[in-house]
Amino acid sequence: MSSGPKIILAALALGLALPASGQDAETIRLLQDMEVLDANCRGGPGDSTDTWMACGARDYASWLLSRRGYCYGKDGQIEADMEWHVCEAGSLDASKPEFALPY
Repeated sequence: MSSGPKIILAALALGLALPASGQDAETIRLLQDMEVLDANCRGGPGDSTDTWMACGARDYASWLLSRRGYCYGKDGQIEADMEWHVCEAGSLDASKPEFALPY
């Protein structure tokens, strides 16, 4: 296993103690990390530990962004149009799933 996911997880863990302060350097870095983590999660083989670590780190980064007042997508948007933004009325956040899992 490469050390990349471990470094990303350690860096994300530091974000927990950071205040919700908008577009500060840490928030910008989280937004950049989300792109990489999402690509590694969606694009990796399903039986790979690195893929699962990227998915877990992506979910955690998503939660950190929601704690900073960021949301991903808005009510009624298709997924292809969704992007991270400062939450407002009609925004979807990490604690408000779009759908229920079948299990």
